[in-house]
Amino acid sequence: MTLRHSSALGLALPRRRFLQAASLLALPTIGSRLNHAIGQTPDLPTLPEITLDRSEPGLAVGRIVAAPARVRIDGRMVQTIAYNGVFPGPVLRLREGETLRLTFENRLDHTSNLHFHGLSIPPTGRADNIWIQVPAGESFEYEFTVPPGNAGVHWYHPHIHGATARDMFAGLAGPILIEGPRDFEDDLDCDDRLLVLKDVTLEGDRIQPHRATEWSVGKEGDWLLVNGVKRPVWRAQRSLQRLRFVNASNARYWRLRLGNDRPFHVIAHDGRYLEHAQAAQEILLVPGGRAEVLVELDGADPLQLIYLPTARRGMAFTAPQPIATLLPPPTPTPIRLPSQLVSFERFQPELATVERDVVLSLFNICSQFMDPERVDIRAALGSREIWRLRNVDVMDHPFHLHTWHYQVLDINGKPPAYAAQHDMFNVREGAVVRIGIHFTEHVGRTLYHCHFTEHSDRGMMAILQVT
Repeated sequence: MTLRHSSALGLALPRRRFLQAASLLALPTIGSRLNHAIGQTPDLPTLPEITLDRSEPGLAVGRIVAAPARVRIDGRMVQTIAYNGVFPGPVLRLREGETLRLTFENRLDHTSNLHFHGLSIPPTGRADNIWIQVPAGESFEYEFTVPPGNAGVHWYHPHIHGATARDMFAGLAGPILIEGPRDFEDDLDCDDRLLVLKDVTLEGDRIQPHRATEWSVGKEGDWLLVNGVKRPVWRAQRSLQRLRFVNASNARYWRLRLGNDRPFHVIAHDGRYLEHAQAAQEILLVPGGRAEVLVELDGADPLQLIYLPTARRGMAFTAPQPIATLLPPPTPTPIRLPSQLVSFERFQPELATVERDVVLSLFNICSQFMDPERVDIRAALGSREIWRLRNVDVMDHPFHLHTWHYQVLDINGKPPAYAAQHDMFNVREGAVVRIGIHFTEHVGRTLYHCHFTEHSDRGMMAILQVT
């Protein structure tokens, strides 16, 4: 995820145009007009959770099934594929230090598996091992322990090379929420909302299949959904809201802003908390990106969460529009924003022993297409490396690294606004983004790739081996 302040939004709508657009979208705020508008809008659904047996201390045992299903999408019954029969997939809620034993049943008519996107767990064995392939009609038992430092929002989806994009667009994606001890949470008097952002296009009672032209630009859907519905409303119980976003789209960038020019207080990127909350007028979630923000409801009027288009080549233009509405609590509650969040080790470029160029182009990395038999980068456990992500293509590419988070050092020679840890970052066309990676804890063979799933399916993916 990248965060952009209003003063630096070269691709944003000019302020006057944005305010005009926002005023046209404003929800009626008084009397019967408000009740009428809300009466026609669904409540924000609470996502179901994967049932976990915790009868043995420290162990969570569960089951997840990928299968054809009739699911409800914005109140409409649709034939598609889903995890445990729901769209989006159910929440996998775990705790730091807990061991998960999760049986994955593949009832699809083709091979599948699970990728635990964002978790810093081994890329080997029965953990986040994307080389595991579960044939149709068979099952596999994943097992791993969640290490300290993983508290936050992540997600899961299939990761079969060449066959991920269709399954993800059809509905195979779900959030992961890791709980852990965080001192700043003790003082947070807030509502806590998990928001899965996903776009979809229907043809009759089915998900629209990919078209030939969508493989080069990434498939975007016509409907903008939050937890599986369009433009939901939620009624706050407290004046401070904690919103946890997951972009589960194949290729759509979700650029978000609050109505009335209210700021977000960003507290996390990609499942990693910041050192301090950062005020921002907008957030930009690339495909696969996550963010956590705090929002103040200190008035009586509803507050809209607004989607804005992002200029990138090949995008399907979608007009500015509200995607959700927050209703303030009937009685205001105290708002306390945390002054400090967590501390983490800053990457020190002078300690890096290797610098590499990673060149991004359409469907390939460093002029090579994905080959599962080839190792593209070898790194040593404990080493620190600087990668120069050079985008020589004519469109943006969201860069994802499995297993390890990285810190952005500079973008076209300019440092980011503040230190943060990412597993997703947007590399603009023609840009050079330097990232610092510390290869701690884990060894094994894993991946780095563009997170347009259509691009990675077509070969824009490479293999990293850490020993």
